[in-house]
Amino acid sequence: MTRRFVFLFSAPFLLALVLLISLSLGGGSFHFLDVVQAFIAFDAESYDQAVILHQRLPRALIAIYVGATMACGGAVLQGLVRNPLASPSTLGINAGACVFVVGGAFLFDLGMAALGLAALAGAFFGFLSCLVVARLAGRTHDPRGLALILSGALVSMLFFGVTNAFLLSDPMRRNEFLGWVSGNINHVYIDRLLAFWWIGAVAIGLLAVLARPLTLILLGTEKAASAGVNVTAVTRLALTATVLASGSAVAICGPIGFVGLVVPHIVRPFVGNNFTFSLPACALTGASVCLLADLFAREAFQPYVLHTGLVTDLLGGLVFVVIVKRFYLSPAARGRA
Repeated sequence: MTRRFVFLFSAPFLLALVLLISLSLGGGSFHFLDVVQAFIAFDAESYDQAVILHQRLPRALIAIYVGATMACGGAVLQGLVRNPLASPSTLGINAGACVFVVGGAFLFDLGMAALGLAALAGAFFGFLSCLVVARLAGRTHDPRGLALILSGALVSMLFFGVTNAFLLSDPMRRNEFLGWVSGNINHVYIDRLLAFWWIGAVAIGLLAVLARPLTLILLGTEKAASAGVNVTAVTRLALTATVLASGSAVAICGPIGFVGLVVPHIVRPFVGNNFTFSLPACALTGASVCLLADLFAREAFQPYVLHTGLVTDLLGGLVFVVIVKRFYLSPAARGRA
């Protein structure tokens, strides 16, 4: 109990510290006091303050939004699917949103608002495609959800392949989306954040309202139903909120993979499985992790700047191996199977 509240109490301060570091460090580093000064007494003629508020702050806000939504989505998916590998990036959600955005732009020349709707529709299409493939593969006889994860991998590979085919079909427009497809947190996308942030806010708010019944579902559907939970309705609402939040994040800056996979595993040893505590913990920790990944992408290989999605893919790939070894290849896991 003490460990849980210490974690929840320290997480906001850690996020504030990481945000301050992200705003301070860069091609031109600034003192912490300069960052604070830019907020409380902005000077329109100061180049340094313009860099902080118009370049670094928008990028940080996008990282916070993406990290929070993806982490909360991963926690809910891992709980409902009952598989530690479940996340928006492993269940076809990110890939579906990506292919619908690129396809909508290349085939129909959609504007920003329409591309946002395309991302949401694609996120649902990707997840439903994953469910269909898993059902055909015998998901009903797979209590650990492994068929669903494998189906998500197949669906994601297919959709990303189609996305690349679109990019190759029009060399003139390829550069417009090439960075976005690899997960590019960039201040130039701040207008997309302003257009779509409310979707993730509403979705996370809905998940917070459903936290108690979702926790009861983790104990078993029969126990949850006996406690008065409408298991089917709660599950569908939670999955809908998760897909919407993840799709909105992809609409902003492309698919940022594996934050939703990694963060719940970081949080769970400290706060447990109770969604009342794990959801805010995941939101805060996910925002911090995404900010740190973005900072690494900006600063590790100066003067070159990596796309944040490449960093999270590298981190997530390593964690993916650890999770597979722990939950599927260890002697204890083989004994449970």
